[in-house]
Amino acid sequence: MGTKIDCAACGQARRPSVTDRARCERCVGEPIRQVCVACGAEEKNHTAGRCARCSLGEILRPLRADGDPDAIARLEPYLRALGDGLQPATTLKWIARSGGYETVIELASGAREVSHAALDQVNRGMTTTFLRAALVTHGVLDARAEQTAKFDLAAARLLGDVPASQDRAQLRAFSLWQVQHELARRERHGRTTRKSAVNSMRLVRAAVELSAWATAHGITLAQLRQEDLDRWIHEAPSTTANIRPFLKWAARGQLIAPLQAAPRTARGHAEPLADHDRVELVRRLLRDEAIDLRDRVAGCLVLVYAQPLTRIVVLTADQVTVHGDRVTIALGDGPLELPEPLARLTATLARTRRARASTAATRTVPAWLFPGMRVGQPLDCAYLQRRLGRLGIRPLAGRTSAVMTLAGALPPTILADLLGISETTATKWYRLAGGEWSRYAAHRVTAP
Repeated sequence: MGTKIDCAACGQARRPSVTDRARCERCVGEPIRQVCVACGAEEKNHTAGRCARCSLGEILRPLRADGDPDAIARLEPYLRALGDGLQPATTLKWIARSGGYETVIELASGAREVSHAALDQVNRGMTTTFLRAALVTHGVLDARAEQTAKFDLAAARLLGDVPASQDRAQLRAFSLWQVQHELARRERHGRTTRKSAVNSMRLVRAAVELSAWATAHGITLAQLRQEDLDRWIHEAPSTTANIRPFLKWAARGQLIAPLQAAPRTARGHAEPLADHDRVELVRRLLRDEAIDLRDRVAGCLVLVYAQPLTRIVVLTADQVTVHGDRVTIALGDGPLELPEPLARLTATLARTRRARASTAATRTVPAWLFPGMRVGQPLDCAYLQRRLGRLGIRPLAGRTSAVMTLAGALPPTILADLLGISETTATKWYRLAGGEWSRYAAHRVTAP
């Protein structure tokens, strides 16, 4: 067994006795089953009688010795974090199984340059994404606008297949000066998500598909008429929303005639979750210990305090404060005291959190309350949404119900401070809860 305990007799962190799980082997008088021949640690042996950390050191030592000196010097902060990581046994498994370590070897040997551009050429899936995040976290690489960079690569590949023509020049200009510029602006202000590059690429792809359709029908984009556009949309209706930005941009630059793609019907208020359903979900989250602690706390923050997932995932352990039996969390302008048993669950999560990315993760990595799979990064918002969905929680409907309940009981100023929203938004919810929403709900009940 690799598990350690804080021995009730000597107070040391050691392997537990087989007969007395509260005391260590040494205190009970049992023979020490495994001792590292290198450092003497009473640990599970991995290779040649060495513990996991010493085994890891034996792997990294020749990597440093045989590598390119300049590359090793660049990689040293990451290699040091790799060797000093919190879970060396997990790092050994990563080295044995992951393509990410193959990339590390290439970087260390000088076969690949230690740069973002070189990593962009690696075709090893998400392992490269995780490695890049670790290199950035430990200062080997500078942080960059990842969504913009991802878009740039994808757009270059897509536009590279477009035949040389006047249309291609227009498509390139739209991709660079409109879509990529807007994406970069949003990323600078922290307003992007994991799928922002994908969503931006849909706009460029729609323009490319329209150009290809026009070419197949013997015309250029400049020669498109409204009936041509309507025909194309009829053949590919899912592209309607995605083509609209290109039409607007091209018409503004007088590259094409002003054309219109019929807008979608605007979505009204999200249908709120019924109060009794919301209460039952909260009760289940508070009582069911079989549910992952992260999901229990995150679900309650959605269903009770109307917090958006984008805000929940970036909460840090420092935002949870424990004073005796009082637990507070900073959601808005001031600390919010949590009731039991949510207070206990949140305090436990903040105290016992573990980085999901254990490879090269050290105690200097940001203390996210909901850590993600990438070193230094919080849990992915879309992933959390899927997890809550499996519990029957629809975040938008749940938030709408929660904020309606709070808005009906609290004045806008307090609501704004509590939820971390503007007073203008709080006032709108207050009015909606007190009058407009009531009439809307009554209308739905009485409508034939």
